[in-house]
Amino acid sequence: MPRHVAIGTVLIALLAVSRAWQGTPEAAQAPKPIRALYVTGGGFHEFVKQEAIVPPAVARTANVTWTIDHTAGTSTEVLIDRHKDTAWTKDVDVVLYNMSFSHVVDVPWIERLAAAHRDSGVGAVILHGAVHSYRRSTTRAWGEMMGAFSMRHDAQRPLTVETVAKGHPIMRGVPETWVTTPEELYELERTWPGMTPLAQAYSVESKKTYPLVWTNTHGRAKVFVTSLGHNTAMVADPVYLAMVTRGLLWTVGRLGEDGAPMAGYAAR
Repeated sequence: MPRHVAIGTVLIALLAVSRAWQGTPEAAQAPKPIRALYVTGGGFHEFVKQEAIVPPAVARTANVTWTIDHTAGTSTEVLIDRHKDTAWTKDVDVVLYNMSFSHVVDVPWIERLAAAHRDSGVGAVILHGAVHSYRRSTTRAWGEMMGAFSMRHDAQRPLTVETVAKGHPIMRGVPETWVTTPEELYELERTWPGMTPLAQAYSVESKKTYPLVWTNTHGRAKVFVTSLGHNTAMVADPVYLAMVTRGLLWTVGRLGEDGAPMAGYAAR
């Protein structure tokens, strides 16, 4: 066989192999990390300690990159610069709110923030103090976004938590019944139709049972909420952190039915 023909045959074979390899899933472009924003600060809680726990724990399981906004300091009435408009929605896929802005009552401010999630589809994860943020305002826009509104909580005590949505992927690995460290049970005064309870606990003060883990759909946005997390011991609990991580993945549509991150969205 002429030398130039042999070389041509080899080149064609190599090209075919290269094209075949490029068509395999392994060679496909890997999914981009989930862009997550962590908004924290305010009073009453150990937000500095919790900031060192929550984002790193999520990143150990999920393919996520974090932006941290702790500009609020310890004020419960600050209007953080990031929320002065809705431009932030272009840069993130999900926001995890672990803050206490309980004395912010500005109606246009609160309604703009809730509408930003509703209209953009940016997911929201809301932990403990963030549930009671904005509650003193006359608007219920934040509660509508969460799917529930609460004004008060019980005194701290260990809570017996009952999982009520055992098959939900967010609750994979969460015991059907478990007892927390001392926590505050938020008494829900109102819920909205899109709210789905995942776990609940009984109030010895009001003699009623209240959801303390739930999901909500708010316009285009998916929202995961837990009122647990007052104390850092609860926030650092592996069961709690795994549940929050699954909740975050659920809000962006990257949680499998088995409770694991979808392909490409596990930590690398």
